[in-house]
Amino acid sequence: MKPDIGIAPNIDTVRGLACLFVVALHVVGVSDTTGLRLPEGSAWHYANTSIEFLRIPLFTALSGYLYAGRRVTRIAFSRFWFAKFRRLGVPLLFGTLVYWSLRRYAENDPTPFLEALFFEFGHLWYLQALLLLFAAISVADAFFHPNTAGIVLTGLTAIMISQSDWVAPTFFGIAGALYLAPHFLFGIVLREHPQWLSDPRAGFMALGIIVIVLTSQQLGLWGLTSGVTAVQLPAAIAGMAGVVVLLQRFPKNVLLGNIGRYSYTIYLWHIAAGAAVRTFLVKAGVTNTPALFLVCLLVAIAAPIAMHHIARRVPLLSVAVTGNNWIGVPRRRVPAVASMSAV
Repeated sequence: MKPDIGIAPNIDTVRGLACLFVVALHVVGVSDTTGLRLPEGSAWHYANTSIEFLRIPLFTALSGYLYAGRRVTRIAFSRFWFAKFRRLGVPLLFGTLVYWSLRRYAENDPTPFLEALFFEFGHLWYLQALLLLFAAISVADAFFHPNTAGIVLTGLTAIMISQSDWVAPTFFGIAGALYLAPHFLFGIVLREHPQWLSDPRAGFMALGIIVIVLTSQQLGLWGLTSGVTAVQLPAAIAGMAGVVVLLQRFPKNVLLGNIGRYSYTIYLWHIAAGAAVRTFLVKAGVTNTPALFLVCLLVAIAAPIAMHHIARRVPLLSVAVTGNNWIGVPRRRVPAVASMSAV
């Protein structure tokens, strides 16, 4: 793999911010039948819709940005996929089993397990889409290592397909991968052109793009224009611009940085944690929406972090819950001869 070419010093802070955006979305709910079950026209849904260009695109661009530090070579291909299956594949399987079981018990959801595993099932579609994106880029890098022009054109192609009349299949996150591909690829380009983050003019232009597209989106939400949808080219460009602005200008923050370091585990388990505390609070008679939101948000972040630390000390559970190897008790080193004889 190629050597690391540097990384933005505030990346954990930005990742923590993206994590907050995602958790807030699911605490409120993606519709009036999920989360806090608020009316579609509520200010809570309006706020979440207003940042939809940045939320998941930011998470995805950061994945591409981190991957670009060590793009895959043909020699490292098998090692890369062993680690990637551990990181994404095992938690996807375990997470699907857990959420499928919870939904069957709590909501009498009749979805067959294999359908949940291979088609979009709640927020786990994101892991499916990431697996497809990593599959595509790792094969491309291992055999012909596309340059910036090829990456940009591929991202543009994905945008045009997404906004066309063709309905992409939901099998194993294909539709989601098409939506996320431009942002993932932009993260790669951004990592390989670090001057974009050091040039104030790039940040100013990116901020201008955000203002223009966000204004158009808001006019659409107010019914004054046709607006901008999440799959259109302006939305994709605004999402990419947001990544530049945040990595260039957002100050480092200890709290957000700590959240960012656990963002993957939080993403996996925040919905279960938030739903559990919401159910408890509602049964206890708590009806104040801001109070419900704040407590559910805090628990949906804190509980997965606690799960992370507990699971990391259990061999099999660690990979299933966090995607990481377990932290065991350090072994006492033994002489090489004894070690070989034991084998």
